[in-house]
Amino acid sequence: MTRTRRCRGTPDRQKGLVLVMVTAAMLSLIGIAALSIDVSHAVLNKARLQNSVDAAALAAAVVLDGKGSNADASSAITNTLANMASATGNDEMDFSAANVSIEYSNDPSIFPQSGYNSNLDTYVRVTISAYPLDNFFAYLFGINKQLRVSAVAGPSTAAMKVNVVPMAVCEGSEATPSGYIAGDLYVLKLADQQQSTMGSGNFQLLDFGSGAATIRQALAGSYEGRIGIGDTVTTKPGNSIGPVGQGLNTRFGIYGGAGVTAEEFPPDIYVRQPATVATTDAFGEIVYTDTSGAGGTPWGYEDYLSVLPDCTGDADCMASSGGQHGRRTIAIPIVDCSSASGGTSSFTVTELGCFFILQQAPSSNGSQDPIVGEFLQTCSAGGGNPGQDSSDDGPYTIVLYKDPSGGGS
Repeated sequence: MTRTRRCRGTPDRQKGLVLVMVTAAMLSLIGIAALSIDVSHAVLNKARLQNSVDAAALAAAVVLDGKGSNADASSAITNTLANMASATGNDEMDFSAANVSIEYSNDPSIFPQSGYNSNLDTYVRVTISAYPLDNFFAYLFGINKQLRVSAVAGPSTAAMKVNVVPMAVCEGSEATPSGYIAGDLYVLKLADQQQSTMGSGNFQLLDFGSGAATIRQALAGSYEGRIGIGDTVTTKPGNSIGPVGQGLNTRFGIYGGAGVTAEEFPPDIYVRQPATVATTDAFGEIVYTDTSGAGGTPWGYEDYLSVLPDCTGDADCMASSGGQHGRRTIAIPIVDCSSASGGTSSFTVTELGCFFILQQAPSSNGSQDPIVGEFLQTCSAGGGNPGQDSSDDGPYTIVLYKDPSGGGS
């Protein structure tokens, strides 16, 4: 009789092999899961770090654009990074152990630049490298987490479209190119027409189209037309106090009237006003006795800047509700009023001036308050596309550029 031998040990050996494979697979999955925690942590912090360096570069570029020195710009970078690190949700951020590099150039595509001239258009690059992160499981794989980010900022090319508002001011009398002095207050729209230098019937409004809705939306920021030096603008007689207030006050987070919503016209990031608002006397001169600014001085643009880019925790901060930087800075045509004759009139634009809206506009016919703005400069206005050379005449804006080293921005 022939017998068949059975191999009884095979099933037990297979069970051992399966156990080894399952154990190896589980260890691999655990390793991948552990590593993903570190990867997610790094991605989150890189986004925070990039936002911080973007804000720092933009802050420095704004300082340089305002005729500040490179030392002033470097100080703005340091302060901005400190503010970002202390902001809510950024508890982990610490720049003290990282390398922070600041470079200046006359060309946003060349860093460092040989022969840099601080008297020409200046671009700034901020680089943060060797930024250490906490390791959770990455050290098990021999990985040491460090980040590098950078940002380049500076002036754009001249803007072909400028988001001006339908108000105008006559040429100033000061011994400056624009006739206005940076830091001083000026009336942007009259409360009493008899004080007008644009002629009878004019309250310094321009005709951007008929109807209250057009005025309201244009003052909220909807107008994108081509108005430049040498162009002609036409006045719109009448006070239109309701539509003017409804449009301009969207920049303070106040909404009323059709066609101006928070979704389309967000408020500025910081909507504080002076404790004592500016008014005008019987001769049209501004009366401003406020003492709520730094050191008991009148509150103004410098106080506004002191809480930016992050104002979290301040009652007047709109960061959490979609506020946008720069909404309280408006571009206004400066015109030659020498031919003013009253009624609907045409004037030639001699400059574009940027003004900071100091306080809310009146919205009722019973108010005798003017619209008051602090003159900033001539003129950095929104619009246009960024380019490699901002030497063209005309308004421009401060923008981020692509880092030529392949970094951020």
